[in-house]
Amino acid sequence: MTESEMEQRDTIDEKLEIWLREIPDLDPRVEGIVDRIAIIQKYIRRTHDETIEKFGLTWGEAQVLASLRYGGAPYHSTPGRLGSELGLSSGAVTARLDKMEEAGMIRRLPDPADRRGVVVELTDHGRELWEQTVAVQAEKESIVSRALGEAEQDQLNDLLRRLVLAFATEYGPVWKRRA
Repeated sequence: MTESEMEQRDTIDEKLEIWLREIPDLDPRVEGIVDRIAIIQKYIRRTHDETIEKFGLTWGEAQVLASLRYGGAPYHSTPGRLGSELGLSSGAVTARLDKMEEAGMIRRLPDPADRRGVVVELTDHGRELWEQTVAVQAEKESIVSRALGEAEQDQLNDLLRRLVLAFATEYGPVWKRRA
């Protein structure tokens, strides 16, 4: 990092000056880290929203597509598992899947393991849509590689991993993993 880059100030620096005047016991390092992570998260969410909107998706539909892809080939799941992973009621899952099936993103098939149940499967259209959104979003997120060198990216990943693990230890997981 050049000296001029180190001298650059952002809005958090300005905010911290005010807060330190008002709350002298505030730890500016911790507050700066937390606030900067929060702002970066807002930028990432905004770019995600723009990307999925470009492809005519809702945030919930993108999450279903991602969940099905995350499961690996053959890209299917049960409605119950999707609901559990996404924190949705069975009614909310049904409504979301109805719209997605109508749009050709998923199909429901009989569950070979439970003749009363169904399996939700990603269609070719759904897979292609998801892959297109991921490609567009990856391009937007390439700002990370433009702002940080590889060693800095590795270091930041290591530091953020430690924070994620510390928060997970203290507060539990943010989302459920597939079994």
